[in-house]
Amino acid sequence: MRLNEKLLSGFRSYAGARLLTQGISWVGTVYIVRRLDSHAFGLFGIAMVLVSFGSILYDGTLTETLVQRHPADRSERRSVFTLLLLIGVCSAALMCGLGSVVSHATDEPQAAPLLWVMSCSLVLMSVTVLPHSRLIRDMAFPRLAIVSSVQALAATLTSVVLAYRGAGPWALVLGTLMGTAVRAVGLNVLAPSLTVPSFALTHALSYVRFGGTLLADNLLWRWYVSLDTLLLARWVGAASLGHYSLAQQLAEMPLEKISTIANDVALPAYTQLRQDEKGFARLMLETIRTHAIMGIPIFWGLAATADVAVPALFGPAWNAAIPPLMALAAVAPLRLIGSVETPAMTGLGRPGVLIQTKLIIVPAMTLALVIGAWTGGINGAALAWLLAFPICYGMGFRLVLRAATLPYGDVARVVRGPAGAGAIMFGVVRGWQLQSRGTDLPALAVLATSVVIGAIAYGVGLWLLDRQAFRLARGRAGQLLGLAASE
Repeated sequence: MRLNEKLLSGFRSYAGARLLTQGISWVGTVYIVRRLDSHAFGLFGIAMVLVSFGSILYDGTLTETLVQRHPADRSERRSVFTLLLLIGVCSAALMCGLGSVVSHATDEPQAAPLLWVMSCSLVLMSVTVLPHSRLIRDMAFPRLAIVSSVQALAATLTSVVLAYRGAGPWALVLGTLMGTAVRAVGLNVLAPSLTVPSFALTHALSYVRFGGTLLADNLLWRWYVSLDTLLLARWVGAASLGHYSLAQQLAEMPLEKISTIANDVALPAYTQLRQDEKGFARLMLETIRTHAIMGIPIFWGLAATADVAVPALFGPAWNAAIPPLMALAAVAPLRLIGSVETPAMTGLGRPGVLIQTKLIIVPAMTLALVIGAWTGGINGAALAWLLAFPICYGMGFRLVLRAATLPYGDVARVVRGPAGAGAIMFGVVRGWQLQSRGTDLPALAVLATSVVIGAIAYGVGLWLLDRQAFRLARGRAGQLLGLAASE
């Protein structure tokens, strides 16, 4: 099968399998938010930040390294499996030790037991790395889609049941843990990788050395995307942090889903195109264009409808999440477009470029988030993302484009059409919402009509401003739905 057909097949597999589960997840999220309070969400946000740091050696480091160079024989596989298990156990132990420290620093005694339980997920993650990297390397995207869908359903249903029974933040913690456990079982059923541990770690340490640059990049990235939560947990408390955490979750849910799918699918493709400079640049530009076409209407639509959607779906108690949601959603398309850098530079064998970009972004975002969170709380932190991130990321991203021999002008050419159409959509939706305030339409009806009007406005705007992008979007949609043949 040609490479582009494999990529399209991967996207189609993910899209088809995730459509129903994503709908169920959204319904479950709405129910859970309505059952819990902001304090519960704030506590969960604190726990998840530390888990994300604990999983750094897995996601963005050893998984990508193993896609590039999978264990060649059983002894090497045993060595890698043992190292992964040791990392999981040590990370979990470290998190347990930090539980009391975090509770004291945030003045939240409930945080410690939540962290102790969440630490179990790090051990479960350790047994998913080998099968996950093997399935990505083999481009077995339909099987990955099945596992992701079952994981999402298990996590959502567990959280819904526990929220119904009044479990508070434990509904979120145990739901996440259940999803991780289901993922570990599913991946090892589809690509069996459990083996007897070995004390010969020489082979495994070579992977750590190879992935050292990716680890450093992941640490820097994790720092600036987690700093807002850490600062707010200390300065404004878990209850106010809960509103910010909800805004983050709503803005980052589609960001995470799209970027995870795209990165899993694209990494082996970039690796295969390493020696084809023109093909590599063409794939990267096509990915950026697709991210812009998909991401801008989703995120800017979310920003445009936030002040209607939040009270209509979650209730007025969550209205404090509206301003940060609008800011975080507005900047999310840039973060989605920028997510192309990790698989591209990893596949090209130039991970050092990622470090160079972070050395520009991290100091600027650290200063902006400290100032924003200290002076404006959750709104100030969100405003720091909106105002500072586009500037510093634009400066850093030029290094990635230079490594890929891709001019900034080419990127601007494929992004400006979707951006212009998104601006038109935003204006039309906001205008309709202002007009609807003088009517007796229920909030859910205003939200539903805003989505329909926004979709039409975006399509028309894209047709007027960028016919090529419009035809590409229409063709790709048909291919993903199986209604058109691949090119």
